[in-house]
Order: sequence, then C-alpha cells, then structure tokens
Amino acid sequence: MKASKLIVLVGGILGIIAFFLPLVSVQRTNVHGTVSAYQIVKGLDTIQNEVDRAAPSMTDENVTAAKDGVGQIKGLVLAIFAPATLLALIGGMGVARKKFGRVAGTFSLLFGLVGLGIAALLKSAAEGDAGIGLTMLIVTGVAGIVGGVLALAKPERRAETALAPVARLAA
Repeated sequence: MKASKLIVLVGGILGIIAFFLPLVSVQRTNVHGTVSAYQIVKGLDTIQNEVDRAAPSMTDENVTAAKDGVGQIKGLVLAIFAPATLLALIGGMGVARKKFGRVAGTFSLLFGLVGLGIAALLKSAAEGDAGIGLTMLIVTGVAGIVGGVLALAKPERRAETALAPVARLAA
C-alpha cells in the first residue's frame, strides 16, 4: 500500500521532533516548568564539562565513575528516540526506493511496538506531568505499527516490476 511508507516516515519525523519538545511539564502552585530530551542531553554535556574541570582535584576513579554515569544517562535518553529515528530511516528509504515491502513492514511494526512500549512506560511514569513530547512518541509508535501492518497486508512492489509482463506481451 502506497500510504504505508508515508505513515511510517511521518511517524518517524514526529518522533524526532518530539526530542525537542517538552517530555515533562510540571504545573504546581509554586513550580512551573518543562524539560525536553534535548535540554537533558545538553545539561549532561555541561555536567561532563564540569567533571573535566574538576578532574585535577578528584581521584581518577571518581572521574571515571562520573564520566561513565553521565555517558550512560545520555545513552539512555538517546535510546528512547532510537525507534523514531529508525522509523524515519525506513520510511525515507521506502519513499526513495518507491517500494515498501514485507521486510520494511516487519521492521516498521517491530520498531513501532518498541517505540510505543517505551513511550507508554514513560507516560505512565510521568503520571499527570507528561508533556507533548511523550504524546508524540506514542503517536510515532502507533504510526509505525499501522504502517507496518498495512505493508504486511499489502506490500508495495516497485512500479517497473508490475509493468514488465505487459511490456513482454506487447513485444
């Protein structure tokens, strides 16, 4: 189905945009604030720079532990958006190749399920403080699932392959 690759592509792009939108939005009487994944990663970069500056006054073991911890947290934050990035790549390749077959549909379905699972866990953990970024991650997962199911149900073949038998009959 022709729409399946576009659904996956748009879903992936929405997931990438969600990286820059608020994941958490806290609205209390004394506190109002939002934070995006981009801000978290930039804040972790700042922490890593501060560890580098403080390194002469710290033991090598503490410096290594601090850098490892910051790197792991940054990797975890970026891993949340890996399914969205992969969906955008799969959808983009489908648009470029003008083909979206069962293999692309299977991977779209799998990455959509993984993305939806991650987003649902984060949304339930945030309770009432979830931001628009988490909602967009859920939409990304659903788009991957829908696009994958559509591609599995009716895979799109390349246009010239469908015309080849007609050309042979005309000759």
